Amino acid sequence: MSAQAFLRYRIVVVVFVHALLAAAAWVGAWYLRLDQDLYTLGRVDYLGRCLFLLPWVVAARLIAFGWCGLFQGLWRYVSLTDLVSLARAIVLGSVLYLPILVALGFEHVPRTTLILEPILSATLVGGIRFAIRSYREVFAPAREGGRRVLIIGAGDAGEMLLREMRTHTHMGFQPVGFVDDDLRKRGTKIHGLPVLGSVDEMRSIVAKTGAEELVVAVPSASGAQYRRILDQCDSTGVRLRRLPRKVADIVRLTELRDVDFEDLLDRDPVEVDLEALRGAVTGKVVIITGAGGSIGSEVVRQIIPLGPKLVVALDRAENALYFLERDLAVRHPDASVLIRIADCQDRPALHTLFASVRPDFVIHAAAYKHVPLMEAHPLQAVRNNVAATLALGELCLEFDVPRFLLISSDKAVRPTNVMGATKRGAELALQSLPRGKTQFIAVRFGNVLGSEGSVVPLFERQIAEGGPVTVTHRDVVRYFMTIPEAVGLVLQAGIMGRGGEVFHLDMGRPVKVLELAERLIQLHGFRPYDDVEIRFVGLRPGEKMHEELLTDGENVAPTSHARIRTLVCGEPPRARLRAQVDTLIAASSRGVEESIRALGALVPEYQPNNDRFGRILARDRDHSGEQSPAV
Repeated sequence: MSAQAFLRYRIVVVVFVHALLAAAAWVGAWYLRLDQDLYTLGRVDYLGRCLFLLPWVVAARLIAFGWCGLFQGLWRYVSLTDLVSLARAIVLGSVLYLPILVALGFEHVPRTTLILEPILSATLVGGIRFAIRSYREVFAPAREGGRRVLIIGAGDAGEMLLREMRTHTHMGFQPVGFVDDDLRKRGTKIHGLPVLGSVDEMRSIVAKTGAEELVVAVPSASGAQYRRILDQCDSTGVRLRRLPRKVADIVRLTELRDVDFEDLLDRDPVEVDLEALRGAVTGKVVIITGAGGSIGSEVVRQIIPLGPKLVVALDRAENALYFLERDLAVRHPDASVLIRIADCQDRPALHTLFASVRPDFVIHAAAYKHVPLMEAHPLQAVRNNVAATLALGELCLEFDVPRFLLISSDKAVRPTNVMGATKRGAELALQSLPRGKTQFIAVRFGNVLGSEGSVVPLFERQIAEGGPVTVTHRDVVRYFMTIPEAVGLVLQAGIMGRGGEVFHLDMGRPVKVLELAERLIQLHGFRPYDDVEIRFVGLRPGEKMHEELLTDGENVAPTSHARIRTLVCGEPPRARLRAQVDTLIAASSRGVEESIRALGALVPEYQPNNDRFGRILARDRDHSGEQSPAV
């Protein structure tokens, strides 16, 4: 049966049912008023009068029901809004048929029936709707079964979630109870489902109900609350999910998400001045390098809604750009986006691109970021992180690009590895450029949760494989941000700068990587050390125990944004700085030893953890008589 045929068939049935209900209400009102006298053939034929007026009353009722939209609603989803529509239809129907009764002869119509009939109509029409909904929400789920679910939070969101689960039985949820810390709710019921206890009693409640899944229906839950729930769920083996942070008037089961490590962090929401960003981006041409990576792709996604004239997404990774292009085609089909495969070290290709699009804003997110790999490939780190940044900066000066934003790293602070030293070298390369119309700004931040190659995806793969989860050291600490909040703050800092600034972001409290590993194991329903082994493998070459955001000689000054600081440090002579940058770039074509020496000269605070590179710099600094800076 086609959709149109089904719709016509359904409408006919619905109208017929409403006609029967209206007729039953009219006859029932007469019967209640007259009882046996309705059938008495006396001076007045009440039955005949009732039946004579019946078609007119039913017709008036059907017109009113149709006018108020009662034929279109699905009865299994009936709500308070439908009751309001029903009330309007009842009043309208009565208003319609009263003049007809007067015209056809009002003297033999019992007045009480005019009160009873609307009441019966409302009861019958509303009752059949709620009967169908009640059947689906109460009896059907019990019959069909599904995953047994405990709802954490017996508030408005929990009540909406329960209704959705009972309505959409095909999605396989069978709610078995609520958990809530409010002692006043203990023992009460919501739509027949009991509030069984508090979060502290979670293990016993799970065991008693046989729950297979927990859903947190507290949109405002803090990281501490999630950690408490997770600790109580430890060893139960049940899946933990949550509603989104913002819940609309209707909760949708498709919005349920697994609780992840981001939910466990106590972080205040990042506030971004969207109007200021829009003013800096709307109608402008923006080039984003490294656009296929985690940070670069999020920059693209946050820039597009601000109304740029053109976004150029540039990367040398073909697959990454392909998937970004597909995603943008779905999310932003009308956006003006140019996908370009290019290497930031390929100056002729970049020159052609700049000449073609004439950018107003360049956001440089492309970089080599993996510490152990860059220890093994220092020449590539110098070329990609320093030389490419310098080339882009020179192109921006040549084409009078108003703004250039370098996305730097906390590893540029007192670097102990090649990656961090070259990111500091990139900052210095921009400072070595002559003054022009371009404002050069750099922003430092730490690790981002879930980015490609970060520790979280690695841990999740290891957990999926049954372990072990490898942690470098029991006491190693890192700063973490979510990708959207990091990018939002980076863009905010990028439009705040007036040229020459190095900003750093408030990364929140540092997180022990061991704690991160333990929590992720718990989120997957396992017990750390018992179900999944955690193995300590030692720090790799170039890695620190603690990341820093400031170095000697740098002072921080507040900005107009509470989560962004600017570094105040002495600026070395531009000519000497440029000579050191050029020496480093030239050395990257001659060999590792020369490159490490040149990197140490450009970044004197570079103190390698890598023994080989440490010996090179030690010999060089001892020979020159230079004292290593204090760490």
